[in-house]
Amino acid sequence: MTQDSLIHKLLVFLSACMIIGGVALGAWALTHLPGRSTSETNAAADPAATEEDPATRTSVADSTRQPEIAETSEVSRTAQNLGAQNLGAQNLGPPLVVAVDPGLPASLATLVTSLAISNTSIVTTAAGSDDAMLTLNLDASGGRPIHRHYFAAATRFDTLDTDIAWNGVDELWQAELAPTDGAQEEGTPTEPAFTHIAVLTRTIPALNSILGEHGSSVRGYGDIADLTEAVWSDRETLALIPFDRLTPRLRVLALDGQNPIENANKFSSDDYPFVVELFAHSETDSINSRIDSRTEKQIAEFIAQLPATNRDPNHLTVVAMTGVTAMVRLTAAQMDRFGSSWPAEVVGAELASADITAISNEVPFVPGCETNTDPDNLVFCSDPDYLNALTDSGVDIIGLTGNHQNDYGRENALESLAIYAQADLPVYGGGVNKEAAFTPLVMEHNGNKLAFLGANSYGPKFAWATDSQPGSAEFDLAIMSATIRNLKANGIADIVLAELQYQESYNVVPLFEQRQDFTALVRAGADIVTGVQSHVPQAIEFNEEKMILYGLGNLFFDQMWSQATRDGLIVKHTIYDGRHISTQLFTTLLHEYGQPRWTELEDNRRILERIFSVSYW
Repeated sequence: MTQDSLIHKLLVFLSACMIIGGVALGAWALTHLPGRSTSETNAAADPAATEEDPATRTSVADSTRQPEIAETSEVSRTAQNLGAQNLGAQNLGPPLVVAVDPGLPASLATLVTSLAISNTSIVTTAAGSDDAMLTLNLDASGGRPIHRHYFAAATRFDTLDTDIAWNGVDELWQAELAPTDGAQEEGTPTEPAFTHIAVLTRTIPALNSILGEHGSSVRGYGDIADLTEAVWSDRETLALIPFDRLTPRLRVLALDGQNPIENANKFSSDDYPFVVELFAHSETDSINSRIDSRTEKQIAEFIAQLPATNRDPNHLTVVAMTGVTAMVRLTAAQMDRFGSSWPAEVVGAELASADITAISNEVPFVPGCETNTDPDNLVFCSDPDYLNALTDSGVDIIGLTGNHQNDYGRENALESLAIYAQADLPVYGGGVNKEAAFTPLVMEHNGNKLAFLGANSYGPKFAWATDSQPGSAEFDLAIMSATIRNLKANGIADIVLAELQYQESYNVVPLFEQRQDFTALVRAGADIVTGVQSHVPQAIEFNEEKMILYGLGNLFFDQMWSQATRDGLIVKHTIYDGRHISTQLFTTLLHEYGQPRWTELEDNRRILERIFSVSYW
């Protein structure tokens, strides 16, 4: 080996040693950065050490990261995990340990495990634990009320009687044998003869706290789907459900005249008996020594994040919807005689009580319109003064899918649209041109994002809007379905309410094609689909848990010539926290060629039985 070769190999060896030394020095420096704890150093050396047990994961609330909250019934195990993460090295005090009574409603118990407070972690433990600094339970003794949990009594949607007495619920809850005597005094609504109660199993302790110890009449179910199926399989089963867990397939019953699905115009929380209060306890002899000012602040911050109720009126919206309005012919003659508000004198207040009232008005307002009482007259206009009947009904939005919008020409149709605009009444399903007619009306009320859209499938052609002329939206299933999907996919609307002016039928059973198109809109994502063409109330359907009302009959119109055309439906949908939870049906009977009035008991049952007997459950 030459001397040059030896020197070359020696230089290569020294270079390799320097590289290895540099790498080692870099690794040491990375694991000894200022502020890095020993536990973090060990975790860096052992990747497996960074995989936390999800059941015991904890973290600290700070301004840059959303914390993950520990949920465990073993405080000691959580404390070990906290030690392993060396949270004490970050100058944190002990975690806030919260005892959660198993009787708490599931939604609230779940929420507790997802909350975060400043500069500490939260762990949960079983009720009665000596480690608990705060206890949440149903015991009022020494506790401070923190949450009011509303329950509702409900049954199958196709029930006829929608009222029940609170003392009847109480008695049935404690019954070992189901009561059999459902007799009522003549002329009063007959209460269903319930023999069993269906509840979510998790809610039994809460219900026991207000109704007493339950009897054998009570059956528990694991989820709302199983409970709903149980109610539908037995007409004698009454459901008692947390308000926020209601589903449209169940008909909510008024308790002593109070129905929780109504808004503040029709519901008094002070007079509603079915509320369970939850309490917080933070001062007991066993933990008093640990309740210092720092912990008290943490407890206050924690409680402040809990919802005050599961029925927040600021999250609730009631939408009223109606059938055919055509203030023409003999209805117009009556309005000329008795005043423009006459059609709404009976039902107007109920409609106006809703947060949003939608009325489908088929006829344009035309200045100088003359009343034509010829029963064969089918070219319609209404005097602009007749708008009073709609405003007295509390109308907020106008559906323009009707096939008479252009009866008096396009210019008068534009004038009618101007009248709506002057009255601050938004429209949908029709407009100044095709683009406007196809554009959904999106509204937000109490945090609920609602989209209304409609179309006319029947025609005639001159009733449809064009690129440059007014009219109703021509129905195109592909376009309407795409619009609905877009509203949902982009978060524009929580609830989509679609309505169709379909081919008219005087049969309670919808047309075959009608049912196909209505259900297609549900599959596209519509939550509620309504037929506004029918002059008679038609069948109802729940499809994919969404509601279809194939026809509501007449609201303000002169069709007194048959019993079926005199019958009508007004519906009120309740939306809560972005979800359709319930619908009420109100039956009407047309009087004096244009004034709907509320039905008496016999007519109410007749109309509902006719609808329910052909509905698709």
